[in-house]
Amino acid sequence: MQELKKLYAGRQAEFSLLGKEVNRSLRSISLGRIVVALLFIVITYLGFSQSILFYTLPFVGAGFFYLVSLYNKGFQKSQLLENLVKLNSLEQKALDHDFSNFKSGERFLDPHHAYSYDLDLFGNGSLFQYLNRCGTTIGENKLADLLLTPRSDRQSIYDRQDAIKDLHDKIQFRQDFWAHAILNKSNAIEIETLLDWLKQENFIEGKLIYRILLTVGPLIAISLLVVTIINTAWMPALLLAMALQWTIASFHSQKISRIQDALGKHKHVLERYAVLLKLVLAQDFKSTFLISLKNEAWKASVNVRKFSNLVNALESRMNAIATMFGNSLFLYDLHSVRRLERWRHVNAADLPRWLDVVAEADALCSFGTFHFNNPSYAFPSVDEKLNIRAEQLGHPLIASVERIGNDFSQGNPETIMIITGANMAGKSTFLRAAGVNVILSLAGAPVCAKNFSCPIIGLRSGMRTSDSLQEHQSYFYAELYRLQCIMDDLRAGQPLLILLDEILKGTNSTDKQSGSIAIVEQLVKLNALVLLATHDVVLGELQERFPGRVINGCFESQVEGARLAFDYKLKPGIAQKANATFLMKQMGIIPD
Repeated sequence: MQELKKLYAGRQAEFSLLGKEVNRSLRSISLGRIVVALLFIVITYLGFSQSILFYTLPFVGAGFFYLVSLYNKGFQKSQLLENLVKLNSLEQKALDHDFSNFKSGERFLDPHHAYSYDLDLFGNGSLFQYLNRCGTTIGENKLADLLLTPRSDRQSIYDRQDAIKDLHDKIQFRQDFWAHAILNKSNAIEIETLLDWLKQENFIEGKLIYRILLTVGPLIAISLLVVTIINTAWMPALLLAMALQWTIASFHSQKISRIQDALGKHKHVLERYAVLLKLVLAQDFKSTFLISLKNEAWKASVNVRKFSNLVNALESRMNAIATMFGNSLFLYDLHSVRRLERWRHVNAADLPRWLDVVAEADALCSFGTFHFNNPSYAFPSVDEKLNIRAEQLGHPLIASVERIGNDFSQGNPETIMIITGANMAGKSTFLRAAGVNVILSLAGAPVCAKNFSCPIIGLRSGMRTSDSLQEHQSYFYAELYRLQCIMDDLRAGQPLLILLDEILKGTNSTDKQSGSIAIVEQLVKLNALVLLATHDVVLGELQERFPGRVINGCFESQVEGARLAFDYKLKPGIAQKANATFLMKQMGIIPD
């Protein structure tokens, strides 16, 4: 850990020093621009008395614009270095488990999701915030999707593992990607409007009348221009043809202006992503998955550049003189729109995939940093059988100095574990640790364990059910509805890992006990791995009724004088100790 901190601190100092050098250079360039501008004014003034000086003005002007270009490049480099300084500072804090400055993914919060709300996947202090090093909106969407939608085949999981391993040592690429993405960040609305444009119908391309008009009109106008140069008697005919084409172009002017405004925004979005694609192209990847992304990035960068050039051509209509002659002789505006519509026709199906290349690279960089910052975490194996094995399983959101690992096995052969224990002993944290590590496994990421294996399996939980006045649901009904959904999925044949924490809390103790037993009786018949945490030690007797299917585990507490102590270690058997009365006495709620 200390070595990683030193690494990030060294990079922060290096980029800070480079940033100071660039800023000094920018100040010199700014001073140079002022001097050149003053020189231009002086030469112009003296030129009225010594006209030969006017011949030097183009060179002075060129020098000024060169300095402007140099300044713009330097300014962008300065911003990139600022981002890199910031990132390395944040990484040092993250190593101390302060990751609050990264985006939390709050927009993905969903209390009704099958497991994300119970497992704290999104929001402040969430797994998403701990993992998130995405600089783009589409990257964050991809990262969230990987947590919410487990991969469905072993090969894709192993391919992602290889990609994350490949990115482990590419710290410069990962940080450059973030720094550029943050600098050129687009929002979700821009992406949606870009994808909407792909679905719009052409208004020029593919229509016979425009195909004829765009071929015959310019041909006639150019022919008349050539004839007029030879014989000026044809001038009226030339002017008439030019006026006719100008009128046609003007008739569509407002519509083309709207297209220009929209595409100008889309161009900037794609140009931003083109920079990120260029970074991908510059890498020497070894993993199959990243090589395929790189191949897609090459196709994308070529066509994105072409799109940018086509939009620039359309935007040149803002030059009044150019557009007047261009539309009068060539119907320039209509030709420009037609070329863009052709580009859309050819590339519309591919563009979402190109955007996905950026999103995948962004999300994988997050997992690459997660792997880099946690070198002791293991890459799991994907088991074809319905079982989970873990050695030193822990929760990644608990700092390593506080984290207690547990060995854990399920489905070998027992598929249901009844976990009993006192309050605060670690039952709920253990359930969340198991769920979170399965999610990481199926996303292709390393897990917080020394060794880990799990099957490709769906995940369901019932841990943090709440009532809803808006949906007219009581707490108890909401819990029953969650259980109903779980049972429906199981009866449909879907293999599931089910995490249940103190179920049926909304009824009396006798009803709760009998209902809990009835649920376990159903679960032993179905294709599921179940972790059921409860205070009801009577459920532990189910191990005798269902040998080889139900197993007991427990977390115990210890009273050491006036202090309550926990070792947070999972042990076999049924919990023997409770602590509610002891805690109430300690807090003065009831007399000692």
